[in-house]
Amino acid sequence: MRKVFYIGFICLFYNCAWLTPKEELKAQYVADQLKEIDWQSVDLYPLFESCEETLSKSLQKECFEAVIKEQIVRVIQQMYDQDSLSFSGTFSIDFKVNATADIHIQKIEGFKGSINEQKSLEKRVQKGIASLPFLSPAVKQGIPVATRFQIPIEIHLD
Repeated sequence: MRKVFYIGFICLFYNCAWLTPKEELKAQYVADQLKEIDWQSVDLYPLFESCEETLSKSLQKECFEAVIKEQIVRVIQQMYDQDSLSFSGTFSIDFKVNATADIHIQKIEGFKGSINEQKSLEKRVQKGIASLPFLSPAVKQGIPVATRFQIPIEIHLD
């Protein structure tokens, strides 16, 4: 009978969670939580002062993109007025908003102007976006995160 008691006690002692180091339990908990997070979406999109934080996620995104598009169109209109830009058509701008809310253009796709016009456009758009009002970064579970966007721009300057 004693042997059964000792074997049972050893099995109970061996399988108890209180013997597991707390760091190991925390690491396992964090790993489980990270598996459950949808990393493809954010809780709040980057927001300008003119956009309401209480809007739905889709409306937040639309507001953010509308402000960016408006600024890009302004820059293109200035290029048309100053440099007689002769581009018409559709192109897209890929950019990244980092966790500190800085916007950086990654690339411009589908621009049919000359290489000099494209470089000039990229520089001026970057400068124009930098002059936009305060932007708060995207948020995922209360933490500022970086996000990438691709915005199509349609221009008819003819």
